[in-house]
Amino acid sequence: MRYLRPMLSLAFAIALGGQADAAEEYKFVPFQQFLSATRDAKASDFVGKQNLRVKDDASFQEMRDHILSLYEGVTVKHSFVEDGRHVDCVPFEQQPSLRGGKGTDHSKQPSPAQRASPPATKKGDTQPRSAKSLDLTLSRGKRDRFGNEMFCAKGTVPLRRVTIDDIARFRTLSDFLRAGKWDDGSLDRDGRIHGNRLNPDDTSTHYYARGFQFVDNFGGDAWLNVWSPTVATSEMSLSQLWVVGSEGDGKQTVEAGWQVYPDKWSSDKAALFIFYTTKNYSDGCYNVECSGFVQVANNVYLGKGFDHYSATNATQWGFNLQWKRNTDGNWWLFYKGPGNYIAVGYYPKSLFGNGTLASNATKIAFGGEDTGSASAKQMGSGSLSADGWQKATYQNRAFFIDTSTVSQWANLTKFESNPDCYTATINNIFGSWGTYLYFGGPKCN
Repeated sequence: MRYLRPMLSLAFAIALGGQADAAEEYKFVPFQQFLSATRDAKASDFVGKQNLRVKDDASFQEMRDHILSLYEGVTVKHSFVEDGRHVDCVPFEQQPSLRGGKGTDHSKQPSPAQRASPPATKKGDTQPRSAKSLDLTLSRGKRDRFGNEMFCAKGTVPLRRVTIDDIARFRTLSDFLRAGKWDDGSLDRDGRIHGNRLNPDDTSTHYYARGFQFVDNFGGDAWLNVWSPTVATSEMSLSQLWVVGSEGDGKQTVEAGWQVYPDKWSSDKAALFIFYTTKNYSDGCYNVECSGFVQVANNVYLGKGFDHYSATNATQWGFNLQWKRNTDGNWWLFYKGPGNYIAVGYYPKSLFGNGTLASNATKIAFGGEDTGSASAKQMGSGSLSADGWQKATYQNRAFFIDTSTVSQWANLTKFESNPDCYTATINNIFGSWGTYLYFGGPKCN
C-alpha cells in the first residue's frame, strides 16, 4: 500500500501532481500545469500546516525557487504516472546537470562491455542460487491508467517529478536534499568514527550493519537482495554500496541502493536511489534532485519502486548495481536486472574538483543503514544476520575494481554500530557467492 500523505486541499494537490485523497485517487497533471501551480504556490499554504514541517516563509521560498530552477527552460512533451508519482521525459540536454553549460565533460554512453565483470569464483562455500532479478526497465506499449505510454523516447530521459509537496515534509531544502545523510558510518584508518551532524535540529541516530575495506579503487559492484522494512514516516532504512574518497572534511562519496523512506519517496515501499557528496555531506543530493548526476538511459529512472519484494522462507528478489570510474574520470552507474547491465548515467569528474574522487576512491563498503530511534524501524527484513538465507537481508558477489581496472573480491571488515539491534555476518570466502554478507535486525526496544 502506498504511503498516503495529508494534503492541504484536493485542488492544490492535484495541481502539484500529488496524490489526491485517502482513497488513493490521483489525477494526471500535465507538466506545464504543474509548473504554473508551483509558481502560484504561497507560503501560507504550507508553513505551520499539520503534518508539514516547513521552517518558515524564507525556507518555503527557497524550496519553491529550487523546483523552478530544476525545470527552468525545460520543455516536456510526454509524462506518465507510476505508483501515484509523475515521471517526465526530459530532453537529455535539458536535465539539471547539463543546462547552462554544466557538465560539458560528458561522454558518450558506454557500452555494456565497458562495465566491470566479477572476478572468477573459487571452489569452496556454496550458497543457494534461487534468487530472482528485478526488472526496473520501462518498455514500449505499457500504459498508465490515463493512457500515457510508460516509456521515454530516445533523446529524452525519465526524471521523477519533484514537487513542493515532496519538499514540504522537511524543514528546509537542505534537509530534503540530504535527508538522512550525514555520515558514511564506519571507522577511519585509525579506528575512529567520523560523525558529521550538519543540522543542529537533527536529533536522529544512525545505525549501521555492514562491511568495509580501505583500498584504492575505481568502484565496486554487488547484488542487492530487496526487502521493504517497516519504517516510521520520517525515518529511513536502506541497503546500499558506498564508494568513498578520503575521511573527515574532505570526504567524497557516490552511493547507490534501495531505500524505504516514506517522507522522501511518498511511499512505504523501497525505492531505487543514488546519492553523492563532495564536502562530507554538507552538499550533494539524491538522484537528480539537484545538479550533479547526468542520466543517459531512457528506460530506467531513479526513485522508482519495485514490483516484487523478498519474503521470509520464500522467493528472494534483487538486482545488481555497479559504480565504475571510466578512463574519462566520470563515475558511471550501471544497473542489471534479468538482462544485461544498463549504463544509467554518471557523475562528471569535474563535480569532485580537486577532491579524492577526481582520481580514485580509497574505500568501498556494502550493507545497511537506518536513522532515528531504533524502535521506529527495521533494518532489511527485520531479521538478524545469523538467521541467514530467506530470512536476513544480504548482498553477494561483492567486489571492487582496482586502479588497474581489475576486479577483486572485497575483503570486508565488519562494522556494527549497535549490535544489540542490528548485526552483520561477513563471508570473505570467494565461493559461488564471492564475498557476501547478511545483515539487518528488528525494531529494537
